[in-house]
Amino acid sequence: MNTIRVSVAIALIGLAISPATAVAADWLSAARLEIVASSVYDNNILRYSDKYISRFNNREDAGRFHNSTLDDLILVNSFRLGIAMRLIGSQTTNATIDYRRRTYTHNGIKDWSYVAVALKQDVSKKFSVQVGYSYIPEFYVRHFRDDDWTALYGFRDPIVYQPFSFKKDEVGGWVQYALFTTTRVRATFSFARYFYNEHFTEYDCNNTSVGIVVSHNVTKDLKFTAEFEVTLSQGDGTTDMDPSNNQNVYGVGIEYQLPKLFGRKNSIAAGGEFSRSCYTSTHFLELDPNHAGRDDRSYRVSASYNLELLKNLGLVLTFGWHDRAVKTAATQNAEYLSAEKDYRQYQLGLDIRYTFTIVP
Repeated sequence: MNTIRVSVAIALIGLAISPATAVAADWLSAARLEIVASSVYDNNILRYSDKYISRFNNREDAGRFHNSTLDDLILVNSFRLGIAMRLIGSQTTNATIDYRRRTYTHNGIKDWSYVAVALKQDVSKKFSVQVGYSYIPEFYVRHFRDDDWTALYGFRDPIVYQPFSFKKDEVGGWVQYALFTTTRVRATFSFARYFYNEHFTEYDCNNTSVGIVVSHNVTKDLKFTAEFEVTLSQGDGTTDMDPSNNQNVYGVGIEYQLPKLFGRKNSIAAGGEFSRSCYTSTHFLELDPNHAGRDDRSYRVSASYNLELLKNLGLVLTFGWHDRAVKTAATQNAEYLSAEKDYRQYQLGLDIRYTFTIVP
């Protein structure tokens, strides 16, 4: 991926300095490479409940914990290549390639990467469309008991704990229309596939999502956003378990441009999100304790401060907080599910962003 990115950048630089750019300028408007280096502190990288935080600290459950710490400092490197073109009349076409790598300084088992491509087309001054594809080659969640191995080795043998991880690909996009000069409505859609490793293939699933996002500029400095999304997750399951669920997500956010600081632009943003996932398993509680009657409630809060240091250099401070509380219609299973699935997590981050102009 880095080789492809460098090759494209070199080709575009060649267009910019070559006498032949008179031809290229007819369709190539601009090309930019954004490089972001981030550090993020995460206090609960595996999203453990209080029960398992205590067990980790007490060195219990041999075989369950393959992390050396509960928290970690994460180093994030990301690159975005954006190319603006005019392929359809006077309307702009934007192509982007994104790559992101998260490296955990003390828990390499959690390292993961993400790559995405997208194409956005302006149809008119008010109407635009985007489609894209993203891929995560591997994402480690944590170790869980493999039921098949438990049947062979017993409940307490450390070997029964196996990595719960998946790879994911997703196709999605949006259609946006400007109702007024200050208000835009965006309809979103996506289809994602999750492929779990050989120990947990019963969790393979297809997720279909649709949503709507409304953004409104209250003033030239203040922007408000509201969104709603529905996701239907259809899991493979087995004869005695079904991970399928339906999720609704509600979110709001604000952005505010602050007065210039030493002549430089700076802004703040904040947002909140509530989601509810209702699991649709019809199996008996005794057969499917992780899903029968389960109802997840998740809350997210985020905030950021953005400061323009130089024309092409920016700094962003970020904060995120996430809480999940799991309920169940099967009251006799409430304590078990809460211990297995509840968690609280916060993250503090610092981003340094640099934009390199390839073609002005």
